[in-house]
Amino acid sequence: MMNTRIDRIQNRSPLWTYRYLRRFLSGQEPLTSFDDTHPCVFVLSTGRVGTQTLTSLLGLAKNVFVYHEPVPQLFKLSKLSYASTAENDNLDVLAEAFMLAREEQLNHSLNSCRGYIETGPHATFLAPAILEAIPSVRFIHLVRNPRDVVRSGMRRKWYEGNPADDTRIVPRPGSEAGQLWNAYGAFQKNLWLWTETNQWIFDFSSGVPAEQLMLVRSEEMFAAEEKTLKNLFSFIGSPIPSKTKISRVLGQVINAQSEGEFPESPDWSDAMHDDFATIAGKMAKHFNYEVQ
Repeated sequence: MMNTRIDRIQNRSPLWTYRYLRRFLSGQEPLTSFDDTHPCVFVLSTGRVGTQTLTSLLGLAKNVFVYHEPVPQLFKLSKLSYASTAENDNLDVLAEAFMLAREEQLNHSLNSCRGYIETGPHATFLAPAILEAIPSVRFIHLVRNPRDVVRSGMRRKWYEGNPADDTRIVPRPGSEAGQLWNAYGAFQKNLWLWTETNQWIFDFSSGVPAEQLMLVRSEEMFAAEEKTLKNLFSFIGSPIPSKTKISRVLGQVINAQSEGEFPESPDWSDAMHDDFATIAGKMAKHFNYEVQ
């Protein structure tokens, strides 16, 4: 038994070894499943919504481990899940693939008596498979003003030669957007991405128990709105940290866009505003963002 334990320690990282030894010496038993005070939480979003800021913010909690985009990344698997959502035939396969990809991190959290939170957007379209694999999982839908997300996407050349474009979703064949896709420019494609992703999350959320779902607007998080932050930490089973610690996190500029040029929305052309209203207007209104 002792040799097995030593072998296990030798094959792990120094941080894992430290946490393992601390738990072992304290006599604390590992968790057998996630629970209210040690939840499993995944953040669903388009990206460019403040997920790294959220990572740092939730990292203040003591009851969870928080990861942004752990390895292996799930972008391509998530894109495959989006493409097959309508049929839903591969849900069990996708759930198994997800568990294989995250088994080490999830087990590490349980063995360390912590919850698990993943904030990056790359698992968004795997949400049905995650729910299938972990029925108690909780989801945070993180949404940001489409004008800001689209501008950031355009500055990063999404759908316009960005190296990760092959991981981004595209319309399903035969859909209305699919018929227009080849005629769309990058701006219209980014508007579609924001709209389709948030519509997809909204539709998925209708089948999730209310207590397992929370909607957060990035602007409220960035502004440190007290009600939003209290609800957010309550959702992950943690008391809210001190205002000093929160201010320290939110006072940083994390993963800010530093390259690429694209005008802010007041400087968009009339045609761009028309595209915005046509493609993203309905969902923008749903989240109380102005269309005009």
